[in-house]
Amino acid sequence: MGLRRGKRAAALAVAVVAGSLGIPPAAVAAPPVPGTTATPTPETAGPDLSVWPRPQSLRANGAPVPVTDEVALITDPRADPYAVEALRELLRQAGARRITDSAERPGALVVRASTAPVLRDTRHALPSGGYELSVGGGGVVLTGTGQDGLFHAVQTLRQLLRPEGTIAAAVVRDWPGTAVRGTTEGFYGTAWTHRQRLGQLDFMGRTKQNRYLYAPGDDLYRQARWREPYPAQQRAEFRELAERARRNHVTLGWAVAPGQAMCFASDADVRALTRKLDAMWALGFRAFQLQFQDVSYSEWHCDADAERFGSGPRAAARAQARVANAVSRHLAERHPGGAALSLMPTEYYENGTTDYRRALAHALDAGVEVAWTGVGVVPRTITGGELADAREAFGHPLVTMDNYPVNDYEPGRIFLGPYRGRQPAVATGSAALLANAMQQPEASRIPLFTAADYAWNPRAYRPEESWRAAITDLADGDRRREEALAALAGNDASSVLGGEESAYLRPLTEAYWRSRAAGGEGTGGDAARRLREAFTVLRELPRRLSGTGLASEAGPWAEQLAHYGEAGTTALDMLDAQRAGDTAAAWTAYRELGAQRARLQPAPVEVDTDVLDPFLRRAQKAYAAWSGIDHEPPRTPATRATAAPCASRIPGP
Repeated sequence: MGLRRGKRAAALAVAVVAGSLGIPPAAVAAPPVPGTTATPTPETAGPDLSVWPRPQSLRANGAPVPVTDEVALITDPRADPYAVEALRELLRQAGARRITDSAERPGALVVRASTAPVLRDTRHALPSGGYELSVGGGGVVLTGTGQDGLFHAVQTLRQLLRPEGTIAAAVVRDWPGTAVRGTTEGFYGTAWTHRQRLGQLDFMGRTKQNRYLYAPGDDLYRQARWREPYPAQQRAEFRELAERARRNHVTLGWAVAPGQAMCFASDADVRALTRKLDAMWALGFRAFQLQFQDVSYSEWHCDADAERFGSGPRAAARAQARVANAVSRHLAERHPGGAALSLMPTEYYENGTTDYRRALAHALDAGVEVAWTGVGVVPRTITGGELADAREAFGHPLVTMDNYPVNDYEPGRIFLGPYRGRQPAVATGSAALLANAMQQPEASRIPLFTAADYAWNPRAYRPEESWRAAITDLADGDRRREEALAALAGNDASSVLGGEESAYLRPLTEAYWRSRAAGGEGTGGDAARRLREAFTVLRELPRRLSGTGLASEAGPWAEQLAHYGEAGTTALDMLDAQRAGDTAAAWTAYRELGAQRARLQPAPVEVDTDVLDPFLRRAQKAYAAWSGIDHEPPRTPATRATAAPCASRIPGP
């Protein structure tokens, strides 16, 4: 659900990470501080058994298993073809030159892949999407529950592959904690391109997400022009998108908001709506949502609505339920086995029971799910109790459509911190959990990776560890890029959900000042070296991100941080010259630092002001005290407001 540009989101000072030098290894894990090496956490059991989303059960199983030149791949007839194809490709990447279907070949690695039926009445059976994976003893066995399960097993096996052509030996028993989990493209502004959507689906497959809801805020063909077919080019793209979704075991969903151009009482309009949904089904969409968050309680678009439903919240609820019930029954009859219809109500974020909610709960068919965003449009937290209260108020299963990390209400920021503040019961108690992405698709993958991890295994979710893994995943093996991503994310980590900007830099600056005050910090000191390395990574951000989607998506933020890195390096040069007694060099650096800070002021985007600016101000004051000059530091960028977006100005997806 997209958010209009209302009041600015709060940047509440809650620490996201402690990942810096001087923090004990047992402290909260963090993205690698530039120039350092991250310490594996006990939960991931070291790099050989680092699997994301975090499995329900994972243990080591002896020595690694080598991938031989010839591999025997034994599959059963029920095995999902897309999962088998992905498994074949994975084995080729691991070094297999020939893949046969005979287990009789001496010396060949034997890989067995099968699909088990979903058993609902067996106590120890895995739910749909679950799987068991065993690597060890010279063989690999993958068993998935349902069609999704085997595909998920392959995604886990992919993470156990090692560059030397072996597979880490492990035993995994795993299943999703949330049946439906995924992403909404629901922001206002420039929608993602077709290529970006295809890439997003590949990312979702890798991270075991299974629902993509198409709901761009400015797509008129799902709003005012909902009756009209999409243009031919876009229909062709939707077909390709649907095929990519099938390959990644993702259900493609389409949201329509007809309320501003519909007569609710009209059978003809309802038929027009179901015809449009049938057309979208033909293009490959398999889940649908009706969105009524902008519907007035008293302004109808035809006289028949006023005559049939009256006016007020109860009337609006009855009208919406009438359309939703007709659509739900049509879908069940025409497309049996499809996903349940969901409805985004007008009161999608309020708390408690209201006249509207009571009327909707009474009139809506039992099979229709109701969407909500938590208590608030962008709530800082969502609790299991709030979910239970909302489910009782609506009387239907809830689709939690979380407005994080969407940033259309504050376009000068990107939200790269981890998903947090949601109790495990929110995931396990929701019929579906969808996170609303930013306009920047590749940057969105950092928080969306963590949301996928939470939704898969909410009780074992650790935000900071998941965040570090997300950065590593996006870096794709490039260490310098990983350092850059950690710096970018670390300086854009706060949001309404919490988090502190530049948390990894704070202990570095504090260690520097402590060492300097103690008289032990020279140009080659450890604290100065580490801080200079961190500033160097910031200065090099644009170059390190070049060649990636982030270079354009996050370019303005990377450039601004590069300016800060340059200013930080100049400040260290100035302080080093001061300590060495080089008056001319210190004065030159001081003047350059003043000019650099002045250039930071008019930036159209926002990055850290909590750590970097105070460091630069203190450095200037230190020089002024040493040289005896009067110093009035330039004003810092405006402090971010702490108010959440104004709900009354936010129309929703």
